[in-house]
Amino acid sequence: MPACVQAQTYIPESAETVLATLPDTDPSLTDDIRRLQQAVAEQPDSVELRVRLAEHHIALYRQTDDPRYNGYAQAAIAPWREDVDAPTRVLLIRAHLNQQRHAFALARADLQLALERDPRNAQAWLALSVVERVSGRLANAHKACAALLTLTETLVSGTCLADIASLAGKAPEAFATLDRLLQAESVDSADHLRRWALTIQGEVAWRLGEPELALQAFEAGLALAEANEQFDGYLLSAWADFMLEQGRAQAVDRRLEPYDQSDALLLRRAIAAKRINHPNAGAMADTLRRRFAASQRRGDDVHLREQARFALDIDNKPSEALWLAQRNWAMQKEPADVLLVLRAALAFNPAAADPVVAFVSETGLQDVRVQTLLERLGDTDAAA
Repeated sequence: MPACVQAQTYIPESAETVLATLPDTDPSLTDDIRRLQQAVAEQPDSVELRVRLAEHHIALYRQTDDPRYNGYAQAAIAPWREDVDAPTRVLLIRAHLNQQRHAFALARADLQLALERDPRNAQAWLALSVVERVSGRLANAHKACAALLTLTETLVSGTCLADIASLAGKAPEAFATLDRLLQAESVDSADHLRRWALTIQGEVAWRLGEPELALQAFEAGLALAEANEQFDGYLLSAWADFMLEQGRAQAVDRRLEPYDQSDALLLRRAIAAKRINHPNAGAMADTLRRRFAASQRRGDDVHLREQARFALDIDNKPSEALWLAQRNWAMQKEPADVLLVLRAALAFNPAAADPVVAFVSETGLQDVRVQTLLERLGDTDAAA
């Protein structure tokens, strides 16, 4: 699912402002944007044109992982920046942008308002499930997924429910459900939906300690993305993390080389580069340091997870890593965030892991990686 962007996104003065020409984009999509920019300049009060322009920019963000496009989308809907009476489509765009900058409470409020107006809005329910999942509010995420049962195709509602179940003590059942869904929906479902389901299946298999099944699912998802020439930053990040754990840093470096514009993917490549003594490892690390420093100057909290991992795995600064991981934990509570706090706590101050240990106990999270770290924490406590 979705990935990270800037917390205080730069917003151009008007929706039609062109700030840069960015590479590796769909020419037809960028041509559409140019036409829409001109149309908005001619009809600045048109809701339809502004919404379409924002949606096109968001599509390019998803295609390139370049956060500037979210800034352009924000500019397109600037007339309704804080308007509670904004049109429903604007609320959905605003929620997406707030989610991407980790303003989850604002995203939740917009989505709930949209659902008050239209309780059968499947897009809003799915987006709400993501916000609640990332926030660690699994019961609420389950309710949002359940609302999709009569609104969308089975692969969407089933994957949504299986994902939440896998985080709440029912990982084996969730994997089996995803397997059935992917086999049953092999012909009719869109490739991007199958790719999402395969990504979730790979993550569940990984947490269950089934690396061969995890790799099979991840590679199947990547094959779909590559066959359609589509970029999937979340899937690439999940695959890279898995491969790094499997000791296959060389493969990570090769596959991620074209994606250095993405902070999340450059981080994984920099970790791989350090492990294989890549001649450009230092340059990659320096690039990330500059980007993180720029984020800090903006007051941007979106890259806290990446910054914490950089401090832990590149700079070998466990105290800084723990501080960043704890700040990130206040906003995000996904398995990756659990692992990050536990690793940083073990490296610097085991007692700092207590809130995360409690969360794992409360949710019933099944994850062999987490279990290994919890056992190490137990050994630390015993030694003390």
